[in-house]
Formats: sequence, C-alpha cells, structure tokens
Amino acid sequence: MAVAIIAFASISSSSSASWIPARRGVSFDEREFARYSASGSGTVEGQIVIRGEDDGQRHVGSGSDLTLLPVTPYTTEMVDREIRNGENLTSSDTRLRKYLRATKADGNGSFAFRHVPSGEYYLTGLVSWYFGEDTYYQWACEKITVREGQTVRLTVSRNVHRAGRPYVVFWRLE
Repeated sequence: MAVAIIAFASISSSSSASWIPARRGVSFDEREFARYSASGSGTVEGQIVIRGEDDGQRHVGSGSDLTLLPVTPYTTEMVDREIRNGENLTSSDTRLRKYLRATKADGNGSFAFRHVPSGEYYLTGLVSWYFGEDTYYQWACEKITVREGQTVRLTVSRNVHRAGRPYVVFWRLE
C-alpha cells in the first residue's frame, strides 16, 4: 500500500528547536488500544477550520490530513508534547499504526470517518496556508467521544499549540 502521511509540520526559520529526538515518557501498551482495533458503527464528520495564530484570519483545511487517535496515556503524551509543546519525540511504536484512522479533507475542509468503534479519541489535523512566499502551519485538535451508532458532527478548530513553540511533529505511516 502507498505511504500515508498522517500529519507533518515544519520549524519556523526563527526556531532554535533541537532535531535530536527526546525520549518518550510513556511506553506503548497494546492492551490500552485493543478495543479500538475492530470496526464500529460510529461516524465522525465535520470540517477543519482554524483562526491563524499569526494573522488572525480564518483558514479552511482544504486537503488537510486528519487523524483519529485513541485516547490512551501514550497518545496523550503525543498530543501534549508533540502538538502542544512542539517537541521532537523518538519515533512512535510501529504497533500504533493499526489503531489510527486517517482521512483527507476535501477542498472545503470537510471530512468523514466511518465505522468508528466507540471510545474517546483525539481528532487532529494540520492546516497550512500561504502568505506571500511563506507557508504557515497550525494544528487543530479536539478530544471527542464516539458511541456505537452515533454520528459526531463537529468543526475541528481548537488550537492546542502553545504560542511561541515550534511545530516539529512528523507522523508518517509507511
């Protein structure tokens, strides 16, 4: 199968962040993910739209990659340290990929995840836009609960990134 880029980010030219990966503090425990491996009857749909941290403008996540991450201590560390703090952590455990769900937003930033098992998830996406010759990036992340047979409709817009911190997150599934 082709390479699926789940999310990516870039360091701004003014950043002094280290590219040397920091150690993860939480070990991957597959037992915490087990209930997320099966197909479910839930649906998550909506649109990804952010307000630019730098320019205050509304930016639709046209073509943005979105990821549903089951909420566990392992993924909470990922969201807190990588997205919120802009830390460059060591590579994710390869077993994680079978529990992630990914999709791409259409030209209007609309997306849908189908056959989602019940549980708590982080719904993350990275919006990019151009200003002049520069490309800007900003994360959006929502914590949601999906129940069997439920359709969760939402706008993914919550910026959890701490201002002034670099964007250095690379999640690549191959």
